[in-house]
Amino acid sequence: MKIFATRGFTLLELLVSISIFSIIGLGANQMLRTVMDSNERVRASTSTYTGLNLAFATMARDFNQFVPRPVRDGYGEPVQALVFESEDYAIEFTRGGWTNPTGRPRSKLQRVAYVVDYEEKTLKRLFWKVLDRAEDSEPVERIVLKGVNDLRITAVVVDETSEETETADEFVQDELEDEESEVIPAAVEVAIDTETLGEVVRVFQLVDTFEPGASNFNPGGDSRTAEPEDGEIAVEAEDPDA
Repeated sequence: MKIFATRGFTLLELLVSISIFSIIGLGANQMLRTVMDSNERVRASTSTYTGLNLAFATMARDFNQFVPRPVRDGYGEPVQALVFESEDYAIEFTRGGWTNPTGRPRSKLQRVAYVVDYEEKTLKRLFWKVLDRAEDSEPVERIVLKGVNDLRITAVVVDETSEETETADEFVQDELEDEESEVIPAAVEVAIDTETLGEVVRVFQLVDTFEPGASNFNPGGDSRTAEPEDGEIAVEAEDPDA
């Protein structure tokens, strides 16, 4: 009767096998981490890109319906139709086309503003329910984009003599603050610095459907706002149901 002995692995062979499997496992883990990180970055970029497009679409609707209608602040002081870099907002202006599906007795013009909350890293859009505000008039805030580092808005002015386009914020603002000035920027350049995509720039045209200096321009047909005379600003009654 023959007895067959089974030969096992030596200690050296076990160590070599464990080392090979460890290297393979480490490589597979590193590859999996790389794929997961890439997927997260792609998802974050896609989410930011989608949100950025929605934010730019919102801003386009506002800027493209710009109306040269000045307002009054909560203290009764006049505020120009378009204000760059005020103490509170990156830009503040009046727009038309404010839809009113319920037929409320309010203006079709709307005062809007944009500002960056640097603590929350968000871009916010604000609007007021009335044009000429009272002391207790508070804006309605809405976050239009998250992950924002900074917002820069520049006025684009067209020089009719040389037919050249230039950016000149200070010049435009000085002209806008002059009640007798008829200068309105042809467009605005908006640069949003995001955490994911970096700085993205878009240019929005300010629709020129009005005669310069026409302070009584009212495309919405607002029956609650009297037409100003002799350079005065009409005061709109606040909507108690708004």
